[in-house]
Amino acid sequence: MKRIAVIFEGNINNRLGVFNAVLNRVQHLRRVADYDIDVHMLQVYDGAVMQRVRHSKPVPERPETITVEGETFQMHWFKRNWTDAIGHRLLGKRPACLSAWLDELVESMRNYDLISAHDRMGGIVAQRASKLYGIPHYITWHGASIYTDPPRDPMLKEVTAELLHGADDNFFVSHGLVEKAYNITTGFPATVLFNGASGDFHRMTDEERSALREEFGVTGRKVVAFVGRFEPVKNVTLLPEIYTQIASKYDGDVTFWTMGTGFQHEEVRQAMAERGVDCRMWGMQPLEMMPKLMNCVDVLVLPSLLEGLPLVTLEALQCGANVVASDVVGTAEGIGRDNAIPLGDDFVECLTNRAVEMLQGKVQQSLPADISWEATAIKENKIYLDAMSSQA
Repeated sequence: MKRIAVIFEGNINNRLGVFNAVLNRVQHLRRVADYDIDVHMLQVYDGAVMQRVRHSKPVPERPETITVEGETFQMHWFKRNWTDAIGHRLLGKRPACLSAWLDELVESMRNYDLISAHDRMGGIVAQRASKLYGIPHYITWHGASIYTDPPRDPMLKEVTAELLHGADDNFFVSHGLVEKAYNITTGFPATVLFNGASGDFHRMTDEERSALREEFGVTGRKVVAFVGRFEPVKNVTLLPEIYTQIASKYDGDVTFWTMGTGFQHEEVRQAMAERGVDCRMWGMQPLEMMPKLMNCVDVLVLPSLLEGLPLVTLEALQCGANVVASDVVGTAEGIGRDNAIPLGDDFVECLTNRAVEMLQGKVQQSLPADISWEATAIKENKIYLDAMSSQA
């Protein structure tokens, strides 16, 4: 039986974004694969000194494995080193201690027939194992590791370029993300493998939706929501103005929600209060709660400055909501070009106008057929089978 390793960096206390994407990809790949799949998760944590410097929280336990939705993750823990941090931030050097730790992990890859890595750290391990043992390796790029870090960090840009060129193929979650990668380097292999939305996110029955609306106090009202981190890249400081304009333009009963947290949460809350916006800020919610909340949302707004292919837009569409968002990277590929608003001086006006049209029932949206975990699993499996058969 052939064996493949999936390796990525994640955080067991923040099971969002890449964590969920990897989990869903592996779960769906297993359904079509006739080979064994092991999942390795790398987690960097701070010791006492770095906790004070970075204002981070301690990690009370460091288990060897974790199990999420029946999927076992083999955990590999690295304690962030302050000399690496100083050398990187002040001198632009590659982190020597982290690099040595990644070298130690390479040995654990030698008996696999293929390595599927996600983003930079997993990609480094995969590339080194590939050079030592001749194992084919593939790297999936989810977004921030392409459009956030490399443009502002020459060292990370150099490392990312090396990884892009060294992989047997690079998987990108949208065509727009491939275009962003061309700002780093060109001439690398590239294939688009869309993310999908978990099957937990689906449109519930009318009776279930009605009961949830009553439970959450929004019976007879339209709900406009934002879901995501409260950080600058999400452009959340525009939310108070967006919500204010929607309320003034829509001739009906509408209320507003936010779901998520981050260091700008309080700033946005205060601005909402100052404007008198009827907004319920739910904060971070358990994963099992999100499909229930999404089934009460009529319109999701996402004003981000950058996105790869945001899962939250796919989840909202699967739950029957409309989605209007900024036209950045791959967002339009999921929600449709007409619903992706270019960033600019009239961005808020255009986004709120489209949101009102959605509230009025004038916009029909559905998820493209090729944006699904099932379609991605079939495509990914064929690539892996072809690669492993050529190694035989």
